[in-house]
Amino acid sequence: MEIYDSTFEVINSHPESIELYSKIDNKMLKVNILSLPLNVPKQISTLETNDKVFLKYVPTDNVVFLLYAHNNIVYCILEEVEISADVKDENYFNFDIENFYSSIEVYQFGATRLGVVDQSGEILFRIDDFSTNNQKQLYFQYDMGFTTTEFRYTVVSIVSYDKYNIIISYDLFRKEFIVDKVFLKIVKSHEDINIKLLSKNTLQLNSENAAKDVKFTSLSRGKRYKLFNHNQVRNGDKENILSIVSINKTRYYIFNSNRGIFIVKGDPYKVTGNQSSLRVLLTKRNLYVFGRQTHYAYRAHGQYEYLYLQNEDRKIGKFFRPFRSIKYLQRFGLFKVPIKSLMVDGRIHNNLLVGNDEIPIHNLRRRKRDKRAATLSFKKHDDQLIVIRTNLGGNLTATVVPFSEEYKLINRFKIKLAHFTSKLFSAKVKNVNLYFEKKSEKADESGFRVFEEVMKKNPSTSENYFIINAHSNRYTELKRTYGKNIIAKYSFKHYLNIFRADYFISSELSNHLLNDRLYIDEIRSKIMSVPLIFLQHGIMFAKPVDNPMAFGFHKDKNLYNMHKSVISSELEANEFYKMGYSDQDLILTGLATLDFAELDKNADKIAYMPTYRYWEEALIYNNEIKKTSYYKSIMKVVEAFKKAQLLDRLIIIPHNKFSQFIYENIPEYKEIIENNPSEALKKAQVFITDYSSAIYDAIFRGAYPIFYWEEKDYLITNYKAIPPVNDENAPGPVAYSTEELVRLVKNAINQDYVLEERYQERYLKINKFNDRKNTKRIVQHLREENII
Repeated sequence: MEIYDSTFEVINSHPESIELYSKIDNKMLKVNILSLPLNVPKQISTLETNDKVFLKYVPTDNVVFLLYAHNNIVYCILEEVEISADVKDENYFNFDIENFYSSIEVYQFGATRLGVVDQSGEILFRIDDFSTNNQKQLYFQYDMGFTTTEFRYTVVSIVSYDKYNIIISYDLFRKEFIVDKVFLKIVKSHEDINIKLLSKNTLQLNSENAAKDVKFTSLSRGKRYKLFNHNQVRNGDKENILSIVSINKTRYYIFNSNRGIFIVKGDPYKVTGNQSSLRVLLTKRNLYVFGRQTHYAYRAHGQYEYLYLQNEDRKIGKFFRPFRSIKYLQRFGLFKVPIKSLMVDGRIHNNLLVGNDEIPIHNLRRRKRDKRAATLSFKKHDDQLIVIRTNLGGNLTATVVPFSEEYKLINRFKIKLAHFTSKLFSAKVKNVNLYFEKKSEKADESGFRVFEEVMKKNPSTSENYFIINAHSNRYTELKRTYGKNIIAKYSFKHYLNIFRADYFISSELSNHLLNDRLYIDEIRSKIMSVPLIFLQHGIMFAKPVDNPMAFGFHKDKNLYNMHKSVISSELEANEFYKMGYSDQDLILTGLATLDFAELDKNADKIAYMPTYRYWEEALIYNNEIKKTSYYKSIMKVVEAFKKAQLLDRLIIIPHNKFSQFIYENIPEYKEIIENNPSEALKKAQVFITDYSSAIYDAIFRGAYPIFYWEEKDYLITNYKAIPPVNDENAPGPVAYSTEELVRLVKNAINQDYVLEERYQERYLKINKFNDRKNTKRIVQHLREENII
């Protein structure tokens, strides 16, 4: 199965039927494939979306099942693979196909597919993903018989539909076809400018009186290139922007100046001559953006007065100019926007855009080269916090997050006072090191373990403080033991020492010293700048680090000052190298938390911990958890253990984001749900997972590990990357079915949970330390680096 778009989640698929979940309208769809008439589209849903193909499924060798959208209707169709090219339906895509050689032609096959055919009628190759966002270049070896040396490349065919364009070229030297996909969309059209692709890098622009070929890939961003004189285009001098073309997500503007008609790549500010000097104010009910907002370019005055949120579907205001008739003052005015207009279900961040009455043209910015990532104003609205800020591009963005304590007036006063106080007493001879765990709410992982070891050393050259919420059940005990070195979260001393800090030491990223999202500038900028000694939760050798959800941790994208990261082996170091880190960024010591990892003396449980499947969140949060692969995997294991009479020993450890939903949906098995992974690891004599790094913790404790990979291909497809752990290096046996899983569990029991030597050797390549001295090694490194 090939899934081209994430709008639909495939819940189940068989040659007889397919079950789908629509993430946009939260609906379940089940299609009986066997009941579909061949080659006839069947409407199954309405959905406001671009025309596109969602997925292709080949249930048998001679038919193909397609799911696609056309005119805001979702169709499914079961087609013959060799369907005649002349079979047509009004609900098919209507491709525009230009063939330039009679010996090679492109035909449309069925609803959405293409075939490249030679002069004998033989299909050389197919293109099934034309109307998708897949832009992978394709090659196909073939000798067209050319003998000329006048050119190397020639365009054989161009196929167009909506924004999708396929350019099929032929390389005479290599004797191969090259298939390129170009996404071209006319965002704004002009009555006398016709735009078409000539090749993968060349546009042709035609007016009634002139024509111009433009190699758009050679245009420099922001540099003007003249196309026509005003008199060569009908009504060519009537407006500022005549046309906007989006090519592969980059906009090209065809616009007027007093010297003619030009094209420019990107930079709408230069095209419109935008100059602004604005201020922002949030009140209880409205957002006000006021000041000077002007567009000085030719024919641009008064054209771009509308405010949009994120896209053209949300027009939320118009610039009001109270002094429109007074020449100098007419440039001043304001946008007034109800706060409710800034809140969009399912989105945290939404950019503010400026445009005409039809489309947005550019981002709203306060001023040219504004300060990036700065909070301008925030206000509590019900239980939410509305934040108006500049993003990393310096443009205005509206952010909506849950309200938290640091935004209360008393805490903002403490932060201001702490910031001021830290400047008064800035001279210090000792490093100030802050230790913490997730949101400074607990004390049972590496952050606390390292702090504990440091306090044993009683260093005289550094100040060391552990931050924890006073409401934590461990606060009183820790305060009694460590006194002034324990600091309550949200206290003045907490904020003061953030501003004094030289290093953060934690198994969490720096923001967890306060909250995962923070929009108070002076403390956020300090938190982002302080060097972090990252102690890690677990060994990073399970889920792939190059999956899209992990990109924020890559060195070039990490917003925090990641000074050092603790690792457990040279093999794990390779995963950090993939993310751009070097040996100088790593500390090879092992994880501090493992020094204290043990099994209970009476441990006898068999734990199953499936890894987090972020792509199924929408299903779960919309009460469709029973449709998810996550739930089905758990239930499949439960049923297998029940059949094997091992259910009394099984415990299920759901991911914390899913645990409550799992608990509520299997009431008959509530007693085997363990919501606390740390507690489960103590009880588990056998530990089963697909790709959770917790299995390495379990092995260290003495548990017998089993990798359950029945859904391996499905997981890899959705991770969009290949995990580092595989059949060749997994430090435990691998099961590809529940039957095999139960057999391996029974085998582990029979051999008294002793892990085979070959798996022990593999484990020591992933975690080379088993002497329970990781914390001492970390502290020694901190001493050598003069951190403590």
